[in-house]
Amino acid sequence: MRFSAPLTPAQAELLGEDVGMIAALAAQALNHVHGVDVERLVKAFTSSNALDVTAVRYLKYLEDGLPRGEAAGRAATALMHDWADAVLNVSSRGDHA
Repeated sequence: MRFSAPLTPAQAELLGEDVGMIAALAAQALNHVHGVDVERLVKAFTSSNALDVTAVRYLKYLEDGLPRGEAAGRAATALMHDWADAVLNVSSRGDHA
């Protein structure tokens, strides 16, 4: 399905499902590979800001002509990088996330 602004109700629902799946798969991947607490990841990845940024990235990748799976993979990778950067930033300041 192509997305167009403004989103139809069906497009909005599909976008929400896709972004939710992106967040869930990113959390599962980090949990599986690095043992990070999945509840902590889900909380971080489903914040309003994280969902908004992920949706914008996903739509941008789709707009660039990528298939849904590849666009989702790139959006998930970017989400994981954002999380890792935030953790490293907090760690370097001596804070505890």
